[in-house]
Amino acid sequence: MTRSLLGASLKMVLRDKQAIFWALAFPMIFLGVFRLFSLGGGETTDIVVVADTKTQAGTALVESLGGVGFLRVRVEPGLTEAQALEELTTNRADVALLLIPSAAQGQPARAELIDAINDPINSAVTTAAIRSVVDGTNLRLTGVPRAIELTSRSAAVERTTYFQFLGPGIIGMGLMTFATISLAGSLSRYREEGVLRRIRATPLPPWRFFSSVLGAHIIVSLMQVIVLAVVAQLLGAKVFAGGIGFVLIAVYGTVIFLNIGVIIAGRVHGRGAVEGAANAVTMPMMFLSGSFFPTSSLPAAVRPVVELLPLTHMLHAMRALSLDHQSIFQQWPALLVMTAWVLGTLLLARWSFSYADA
Repeated sequence: MTRSLLGASLKMVLRDKQAIFWALAFPMIFLGVFRLFSLGGGETTDIVVVADTKTQAGTALVESLGGVGFLRVRVEPGLTEAQALEELTTNRADVALLLIPSAAQGQPARAELIDAINDPINSAVTTAAIRSVVDGTNLRLTGVPRAIELTSRSAAVERTTYFQFLGPGIIGMGLMTFATISLAGSLSRYREEGVLRRIRATPLPPWRFFSSVLGAHIIVSLMQVIVLAVVAQLLGAKVFAGGIGFVLIAVYGTVIFLNIGVIIAGRVHGRGAVEGAANAVTMPMMFLSGSFFPTSSLPAAVRPVVELLPLTHMLHAMRALSLDHQSIFQQWPALLVMTAWVLGTLLLARWSFSYADA
């Protein structure tokens, strides 16, 4: 009976073709739009310059670089080469330029350009612009035939692009919105159409019916995360690096939002009001939990609240697997918080939704 009931519930979920369509189309639209914006790279290139601005060559070079419109120059005289590479690794800079003073009088200073730009066109343009700046600086300086000698090389660092960061966020956002809004809307519709009242009159235990409904939504969410992961991977998000752990965490987090959908359906009556309440819950979480931007960019006063949200920990674990190549076992702090949310929302859902109100 349980299998047939699950099959019937799955058919009821899949019958709502518009909900299924938007569960896939809505996140895909976000993936496509953000991919278009990230194809050409950023409008500015962040360059960290390690140079002594007290020297004539250092002063002239920094001034010349500041005149290049697309370069955002940051001067860090005290950095070592290792620290400059760390700036590139952590995405705090795209290019590092190290100006090494001449070892002897009359010898040119050596400038080493370390490039960590993924886009080959943007990399070539930036390198050519900086080389042109160095040549212009050499012409400005007098008394030395060639004041600065420039060499360049690519940084052997693995960098995360914005779209690779965005991919897991869009997938998590899509799972959250579908699970919460779809289940809350379905339960509201069952109530309005008298389905729950008719089921209550049968010997079927309420827990079995709800288990089948939740199971059907989990199956659809599993299909959703697989389809979205394939699309994101094809667009360059590299979510496959997270392996099966990525899918498991995504589906486990979805259970939280299914429980929240039950809570909303139990406390709010009227399908329109239910969907509005579900949007009111998911929309702030969508932006505050880091779906589109790192939570570190939020004001410090907001971050303690953000760290309590379930989507924050779900996305943190998904990104740790796909971007940082960590194992699922290393995500135990995030999984611990998510488990607390699963249990807490399950108890609240059991209290909020009652057949007696159906």
